[in-house]
Amino acid sequence: MSSIDFSRKVVIITGSSSGIGQSAAVLFAKSGASVTIHGRSEDGLKKTMDLILEAGIPKERILSVKGSITDSEVQKLLINETVKTFGRIDVLINNAGGTKDDERNHRSIENLDYCLELNLRAPIALAELAIPYLQKTKGNIINVSSVGSQKTSPGMAFYCSAKAGLDHFTRNYANILAPKGIRINNLNPGATDTSIFYRGGGPKEMVDKAKKQYIDLIPLRRFGTPEEMAEFLIFMASDKASYMTGQMIIVDGGLSVHSPSKL
Repeated sequence: MSSIDFSRKVVIITGSSSGIGQSAAVLFAKSGASVTIHGRSEDGLKKTMDLILEAGIPKERILSVKGSITDSEVQKLLINETVKTFGRIDVLINNAGGTKDDERNHRSIENLDYCLELNLRAPIALAELAIPYLQKTKGNIINVSSVGSQKTSPGMAFYCSAKAGLDHFTRNYANILAPKGIRINNLNPGATDTSIFYRGGGPKEMVDKAKKQYIDLIPLRRFGTPEEMAEFLIFMASDKASYMTGQMIIVDGGLSVHSPSKL
């Protein structure tokens, strides 16, 4: 567990009903932060809440907001309720993202709209809402991007394109926000062992086979864990990273530098 102290800090983590966001919510809470958790799944949010409470964290330090992050009303609710409940915002982690699970034609315009709305527009909109409060606390923003922003993926072209847009948003906003005392960075995970692999509804045996093939492309020969990604998030959000802004931190087991040998 991280030894970084986040006492009296307030952290918003979108998409924290599972996976990386859930692990991050637990870690920040254990480190002293008051945490706003968010997701679409009632069961997932309850699981995150239970994990935090089981760690001995008072319920008064947890705020839960349910709804789609692409809904502008949910975006406003996240910011306004956090400020109303905790009085400030120190860190915004735009973690919610993904692909359209039931989309068979990955090159449909509907899928393009979905990927851009979820992975690019929503983080930008939420950042804009949070900036006035982050300026007061000299806080920071972390967007959870993907190693896919750096590599091509024929079956996920729009997702990768949206994440590449998210990376460049961060580079541009680093210049805009620096005079306000706000840092902004991206965490770009590689393959992380979360439930996302099973959301498409395919047979478990088929998914497991695909995961094994993917692992063969990773030099460290394993997936990352949500807990590992959470450790990077808390470091990037802390004063230990106070001189870092506009950066894409790739944590992928070497996937982005892997080049299959023909020898």
